[in-house]
Amino acid sequence: MIKTRHELLSFYLLCTILLFVNIGTSNDGQITFVFLMMLLIVMISQYRRSMIYLKQLKRYDEVALLVQEKNDYSSIRPLVIEQQEVVGVQYNQLMRFIHQQEFRNKRNMQILNIITNNIQDPIVILNIHGELEYANNQFKEWVHMTALKKLSFYDVKNEPIRKILEDALICEKTRKKQLKIHNKYYSSVAHPIFDEQGDFNGVVVLFYDISDLKKYENLQKEFFSNVSHELKTPISAIKGCSEILLNGGLKDQAICEEFLTIIQNENLRIERLVKDLLLINRYEHDQIKHQTQRLEVNYLLNDCIQNVQTIANLKHQTIDFVEEKKYWVEGDYTKLQHCFLNLLTNAIHYSPDETQIQIKVSEKSTFIEISVIDHGIGIPPEDLPHIFERFYRVDKARSRHTGGTGLGLSIVASIIEAHHGAIQVQSELNKGSCFTVQLPKLLK
Repeated sequence: MIKTRHELLSFYLLCTILLFVNIGTSNDGQITFVFLMMLLIVMISQYRRSMIYLKQLKRYDEVALLVQEKNDYSSIRPLVIEQQEVVGVQYNQLMRFIHQQEFRNKRNMQILNIITNNIQDPIVILNIHGELEYANNQFKEWVHMTALKKLSFYDVKNEPIRKILEDALICEKTRKKQLKIHNKYYSSVAHPIFDEQGDFNGVVVLFYDISDLKKYENLQKEFFSNVSHELKTPISAIKGCSEILLNGGLKDQAICEEFLTIIQNENLRIERLVKDLLLINRYEHDQIKHQTQRLEVNYLLNDCIQNVQTIANLKHQTIDFVEEKKYWVEGDYTKLQHCFLNLLTNAIHYSPDETQIQIKVSEKSTFIEISVIDHGIGIPPEDLPHIFERFYRVDKARSRHTGGTGLGLSIVASIIEAHHGAIQVQSELNKGSCFTVQLPKLLK
């Protein structure tokens, strides 16, 4: 079988020479016929071989179509030409290279999906035509999209998001903006994508949830506003009394004593406010060092009752505390005393005369529960979520009259949290309140 081009040319040349020699010698036509038959056989053989090549090439087209439509990288049998696997080998090498690249792309996309979908912030990638090439699950849920095929930023129904995406494509540079979506605040950062030639090729837009930061900023503004307001009242009173005294009030003994008493009281209010602010600041920055010790709860509560008994007697109130058994916790005696003194003082101030304040202690599986119950004015339902916030007052006028700074319950919550405990409140307007403190039980 003739397999190479050189063998075929040699055969054709030999046949031609023999044919001319035969014609020149005037031999009969039998030899010529034989040569013609041999040429015909060779031509038929070469035709069949060409059809095999064409069939193999057709197989290449089929495989290429499968790769394009179904990502099927089936290998094909190499095509032998001149004893070398030329077309098939190169084709298979090309298929393997494409398959490797496809595998790497899929793997990279899987890694990208894992990383971005575990990030709580929405992420989206747009190409130069404004089409959404990629978006993590958070962004899809955000804009209520289930697929990205043939989707443009124009398809995003949320107008603030759509404007940010459009602005990122138009400007072709890093852009930062803030927006509010679903009652949350976000900061969007658009990063342009450039190819190797430096041409703009798309943009990546990340949305960072800054709701907590905004909340902190609002709390900070409110805090400074409240501090300013709390300081303004006593400072104004001190200033007014001082001016009256300097303008002749010192000559009148009664006026002098009255205004000096006002100055002293307002000065004490400022002092309490500053001390409470410093205490809260130290708790927030974990600068409080607790003198931890083994504490007997009943002894602590009886000590607190003795401290507030005089105030309760002025309103003809009784404090009921029945000691059933001894309970033990671990903590700082002074800090916990401050905590329960605050709760008892509030119960006294916000309860009518001749009422009863109850203290109950019970033991749970892992903690000791102490409840301070009053039958006072109670707390409105809308105020309950805010009572542990700084400067928050349910009855602002009455709180100032009793000398409160609005920081007492905030300090109580900080003390309990520092002791790894919890505080809860239940209240009904005009019927009373129950503050329940849970402290970890001391393990024997």
